[in-house]
Amino acid sequence: MRYVAVVCPRCGKASAARLDAKRHQCPYCGYVMQVEDVSIIAVGNARVVREAVVRHNTQIG
Repeated sequence: MRYVAVVCPRCGKASAARLDAKRHQCPYCGYVMQVEDVSIIAVGNARVVREAVVRHNTQIG
């Protein structure tokens, strides 16, 4: 299965969503976003996307 790492426009944190998802709810602030309308920072398997999410969230604090 393929995933994307998306950045929430409300809180700025990254999280993982399925590549075929239309909407995704941020696990940090609850914001529901349209996946096609937000910043995607990684695409790939679960490991690649998880690493991108951790890297992004560590950088923003």
